[in-house]
Amino acid sequence: MTQASTPRFLQSHFGFSDRFIGATAVIPSLASIQLDSEETRDLLQRRISLLARVSLVFGLLIQAVARGVAIEARGNPFAAESDWTPNAHLLVLASFVCIWLRTRRHSRSEAELAALDIACLTIPVSFSLWVMWLVPPVVQPDLINLLVAGNQIVLRAVLLPSSGRRTAALSTVFAAALVVWAYAYHSRPFEKVAPPLLYAATNATWCAMFVIIATVASHTVFGLRARVREATRLGQYTLLRKIGEGGMGEVYEARHALLRRRTAVKLLPPAKAGEQNIVRFEREVQLTSSLTHPNTVSIYDYGRSSSGVFYYAMEYLDGIDLQKLVDSDGPQPDGLVVQVLEQVCGALAEAHSIGLIHRDIKPANVILCERAGMPTFAKVVDFGLVKRADHPDASAAGTTGAGAVIGTPLYMSPESITNPDRIDARSDLYAVGALGYFLLTGQPVFRGATVVEIYAHHLHSMPVRPSESLGRAVPLELEAMLLECLSKVPERRPPSAAALAARLATTEARALWTTEAAHEWRRQSKALQHPRSADGATARRELLTIELEGRDERND
Repeated sequence: MTQASTPRFLQSHFGFSDRFIGATAVIPSLASIQLDSEETRDLLQRRISLLARVSLVFGLLIQAVARGVAIEARGNPFAAESDWTPNAHLLVLASFVCIWLRTRRHSRSEAELAALDIACLTIPVSFSLWVMWLVPPVVQPDLINLLVAGNQIVLRAVLLPSSGRRTAALSTVFAAALVVWAYAYHSRPFEKVAPPLLYAATNATWCAMFVIIATVASHTVFGLRARVREATRLGQYTLLRKIGEGGMGEVYEARHALLRRRTAVKLLPPAKAGEQNIVRFEREVQLTSSLTHPNTVSIYDYGRSSSGVFYYAMEYLDGIDLQKLVDSDGPQPDGLVVQVLEQVCGALAEAHSIGLIHRDIKPANVILCERAGMPTFAKVVDFGLVKRADHPDASAAGTTGAGAVIGTPLYMSPESITNPDRIDARSDLYAVGALGYFLLTGQPVFRGATVVEIYAHHLHSMPVRPSESLGRAVPLELEAMLLECLSKVPERRPPSAAALAARLATTEARALWTTEAAHEWRRQSKALQHPRSADGATARRELLTIELEGRDERND
């Protein structure tokens, strides 16, 4: 059998190999949406585990009833002299326990999961057919078989991700077995109330109802899952969970369909996609993609989904932003502060060299992660407010009105408040000083009840020395550099980000901050001990909402 002849459903839904399909040719080729095999396998394994647990609960209820009847009749709930079937039924329960344990941990192969899927139907139905063959007609074995098989078929359809056609095929096989069994059972030399064919026809009617219900359930659930997956797919990227949100968009962890590389996708929902925001969003992509410094986030791709969602893909940073770090752990060691500021200045030096001013350097826009053996590697993100220094009157490429105040109040330079159209690279250095102050002391340079009060402090108040704010000694050279960056007069700040990075690299605190010290800090950091788990369901709900909001109502 060639790859081209492999049934499409078995490839997309289970990822079966041709060799396995050759052994299961009785199952027809079933249409399915294209699914990521790893994600589908993981989902299928978790659902088979759930199906085994639910079946086990039902089986335990049956056991309880059987044991109660035995106590009432004989006083011994495990007596097998007159009725051995409850004890034999324990083997069925043991089988479901084995399936549950098998699928509880570790990823299983596609072929094994397919076999376990069928086993969840075969075990209880086969046991019921076997046991009911031995009982007299007065027990109504047809009805018991229908209850067992029907419940299991519908339960599987509801819990397991399967197309309607596959469910129909599997259900029909078991339904046919029940009809044949009914005809054969009632052909035996019992005292007959009706012809065997009538019993078979009655069973066939009920089985047809079970098959139809299960097929519709699978088709509906499978179709909804396909729609949600389509809503969370942006080009070649499938969104997994939301990891951030800002004024210009939302950021999700994503996976590329072919490269399987973890990626971060920033998107602009249709509700925010006005002409001005689209221009600004595209500009952010273009400017950020022109930067190549290792401490600047890398851009991979840009596009627009069929539902009108603009997005761009960038490298995924598996770390924590400095705001969350300080909120969790408080003031940071001197050496870490110096190293982070040095890296931030390196990223800014490249941006400044081509005439770009970040304008929004703040703790939330610096991600601390682990790269190439460096446990404290800083990445500067979110260039959404970048302006070109050589176009002072065209801030954000015409997307921001003249004189508009841009930035985060706690980290804005005085000149960005009084004359935002005329700022230069030294405005970013003021923000670097405010960032270093926050990392070192655990609190911003200035506080205020209102934004206006914070602006007033930036314009007129002198910052409290970090050592005074902390109540302990701070390296004099580090304290002096921070206060120099926080000067009200741009000319009194360091001449450039490159010059400031060079000074930071020669400090004693930087020399003492070795790789071993950074690893030890990382081990002791509370903020890094509890990484967030992926919440795929939340991401899918939010992205489905975005997809629906972006749809042209005329097409609904």
